[in-house]
Order: sequence, then C-alpha cells, then structure tokens
Amino acid sequence: MLASVYHILYMFIPTTIHPMVVHFTIAILYLAVLADLIAFFSKSEFYERAGFIMLGLGVLATIAAGVAGSLSENADKLTPQTAALIHTHASFGELTGIVFLAAWVVRLMTRYKRSGRVFGPSLILSLIGLALLTYVGHLGGDLVYNHGVGVNAVGLGRIHP
Repeated sequence: MLASVYHILYMFIPTTIHPMVVHFTIAILYLAVLADLIAFFSKSEFYERAGFIMLGLGVLATIAAGVAGSLSENADKLTPQTAALIHTHASFGELTGIVFLAAWVVRLMTRYKRSGRVFGPSLILSLIGLALLTYVGHLGGDLVYNHGVGVNAVGLGRIHP
C-alpha cells in the first residue's frame, strides 16, 4: 500500500521539490524555537502559543521534506560516496524530525501546566532538534554544492574560459 502511494507521488510531484519544501521547514523550525525562547524568558502567552503552533507546523513540514527528499534521492545516478552522504543526510533528517516531534508531544501533554519547569524539557528537545537541523542543512548543502546532487551541469550560467 505504502509503495503504491510512493509511486503515485513520484509520478505527480517533481523530483526538484525537496529544496522548495526544506527551506520552509528550516525557517519555521528556527522561528518556533525563537518564539519558545522568548516565551520561556518573558513568560509571554502569545509567544508560547506561537511557538507551539509553529513547532507543530514544523513537524508536518519535516515529514513533507523527508518525503520530498526520498522522491529526489532516486532521481540521480550517484557515486558510492555521494550515496553514503545522502544516507547520512536522510538518517539525521529522520532523527531531527523525531526530536522535534518529541518536543511537540511534550508540549502538547504539558500545554496547560503553566510552569517553566514543565516547559523546559520541550525547549531542551527543540534546541537539540535545532542543532540537528543545522547539521542536516550543512549535509544538504554539501550534497548540492560539493557533490552536484540535483544540479544540472549543462548551462550553469557561468562563462568558462
């Protein structure tokens, strides 16, 4: 069943969608953690609510980015070194999603308890998730800029001597 859904997605969604989805994911998760930090130190209900909503949206966006990455992964023929780096990128991406999901679940379970002590574990998980997200982004950048993954080498817009 899951394989047929994947096949349908592969037919209708362009393999170049991963970069479009992933940048939204990165931005919303960074903003979620920023809102949480502001809420933690200021006790602002607005920022607490904004962080909670953005964290949930970020988890959904992480799932979308992972699916888009899986679709993109099969589009190129890869060297063994590049394939290994993609595997590392994907594995850390999954771990990042799990950490942010755990942070959101902790927030959901403790949402109506107004103690910084309860809010703290979710914030710690979010900060760990942010470190992982930054590393995953670094790996993704390495794949594109140093390995040429997803880049069409014909007509790069450069003047060659």
